[in-house]
Amino acid sequence: MKKLLFISLLLLSSIVFSQEKKVTLESNFESIEISIDSLEEIDTIKWDDFKDIFKDNKPETTISMKVTVKNIKKENLVTNFSIGVNGKSDQIDSLVNQLKKGVLKMKQIAINLNNKN
Repeated sequence: MKKLLFISLLLLSSIVFSQEKKVTLESNFESIEISIDSLEEIDTIKWDDFKDIFKDNKPETTISMKVTVKNIKKENLVTNFSIGVNGKSDQIDSLVNQLKKGVLKMKQIAINLNNKN
């Protein structure tokens, strides 16, 4: 009888003191930088993917996006360039458009410099 009472109390205490802990995982990305090795790769960038990365952020979160083009080589010219933008998550459409516009402009400038050399 004592064993039965002891086991009952042990089971009862384990049930009472056990708790279910709910864990939620938040993913807030604050920055992303992509690096590419040629001007031609700029055309393969999926600009909407930038929006997807930051979609779960709170609207007031400050984010940063950057694109770096490395080792542009043509004749005697070797150069790198980077374009970045910063802003709030709720401005993601505007930030992606600014980044895209800047990268495409720098691509055109690099092409023009290469054509002069």
